[in-house]
Amino acid sequence: MGVGWVTAPPDAPLPGYVCLIAKRHVAEPFDLDDLEGHSFWDALMHVARGVRAATQSVKINYEIHGNTVPHLHTHVFPRFRGDPFEGRPIAPTEIGFHRSASELGVLRAAIHAEGPAR
Repeated sequence: MGVGWVTAPPDAPLPGYVCLIAKRHVAEPFDLDDLEGHSFWDALMHVARGVRAATQSVKINYEIHGNTVPHLHTHVFPRFRGDPFEGRPIAPTEIGFHRSASELGVLRAAIHAEGPAR
């Protein structure tokens, strides 16, 4: 991920949750130059494919806010039938899942296995 890095805390609102954070400090995606912008979105799709591969989710939700931390980052939430937020928005502060080191390793490996962003 030349333009960013991925975080995956042990405690998360959904299994498979990760966040892609831009390496360069900008508040908005449009603040990236064209090459960085395309690279960021390519990296985001790379991460999302890995999350889906690791979790077999039925949908991926993407969130960019920046109200609390004005640095470009995108939350990646895999969605599942019957997940705790089915039929309503995700509440990121509702921590419902603890991921073990091995579970996080599976997630990491799946993201890496997707290869370079296409």
